[in-house]
Amino acid sequence: MPQLEISTYITQVFWLLVTFISFWLIMDKVIIPKISEKIEMRKRKYDDFIQKAEEINQKALASLQQYEERLAVAKKNASEQIAKNEQELKQIIVAQEEKINQQLKKKIAEKEKVLAKEKAEILKDLDKISKETAYLLLQEMNISSITKADIEEVSAGDNAA
Repeated sequence: MPQLEISTYITQVFWLLVTFISFWLIMDKVIIPKISEKIEMRKRKYDDFIQKAEEINQKALASLQQYEERLAVAKKNASEQIAKNEQELKQIIVAQEEKINQQLKKKIAEKEKVLAKEKAEILKDLDKISKETAYLLLQEMNISSITKADIEEVSAGDNAA
């Protein structure tokens, strides 16, 4: 076998060294720097992405905090407005109730006057009817000695007492 011949060892070692050193130099000067550059570029890219993500996260947190603050203020304003509206409605209701009560009292007073007037008229008519009935009953019983004037006189005495 030609590889095992001692006379070719020097040339084999020489070409081994030339090839090894050539590959070494090519790797060291060309390939590894390109790989390093790509790795460094990717690292910078990832760092940029991470930095942008952190900035976006900070903006999102700030926006969330502003949202929560505005929401709290809006809730506070809404509850204050609701309380104010409730108070105004209560005042309006009280005023309306008072107005309605006054109107009712006025109408009740008017109706009571009308009822009192009608009662007086009915009592007057009833008194007249009862006097007439009494006179007719006495006439039916053939008691002609008592006249309408007598019945009027007795009735006037009862009303005076």
